[in-house]
Amino acid sequence: MATRFLKDLPRDLDRKISRDFNNLIKDVHFELSNRNETQPTTMPVFTGFFASSWKAQNSPVTANHKVENYEPWATQRKIVWQAFSKGQKIRPPRPVVEPRFPVGSGNRVFNYRKAVFIGNKAEYSQYVLEGGEIQRFVQGQLGRLIKENMSDKGKIFIGGATSEKFSGTTYTSFEA
Repeated sequence: MATRFLKDLPRDLDRKISRDFNNLIKDVHFELSNRNETQPTTMPVFTGFFASSWKAQNSPVTANHKVENYEPWATQRKIVWQAFSKGQKIRPPRPVVEPRFPVGSGNRVFNYRKAVFIGNKAEYSQYVLEGGEIQRFVQGQLGRLIKENMSDKGKIFIGGATSEKFSGTTYTSFEA
């Protein structure tokens, strides 16, 4: 018998979809946070603040956190800017990637029936997005993560705002 509404799903299937969906959110957050040191993603890392600022929530993520307000990234930025003002070009000694908004066991569980937004809280994130690494992630690795985590057939739509200056949302779908 076919089920027409999500609320009518059998409990075991509902739990499986919920578990798979939360694993997907956790894995996407993990990849974006660049915590995998054996196979790091191509995400840009300078001080580590951008990679540490990914957040998953049920409403759009606003990029309003300044690197100057958060340690240890503020100190690293200060060192680099002091050297830059003296005409030197240096990189921070060791970028610190520590997710500030963890996703996973012991943390929030997301309901697959509601939208989940994964975005970056760093104020300068829209400029980092111009580099194309996130777009390549969405077009390549994200599809692989969806296929690995969502074992039952279905479609997941990924939406991303183009920027604050332009209106509209683009959607990319992946068959899972």
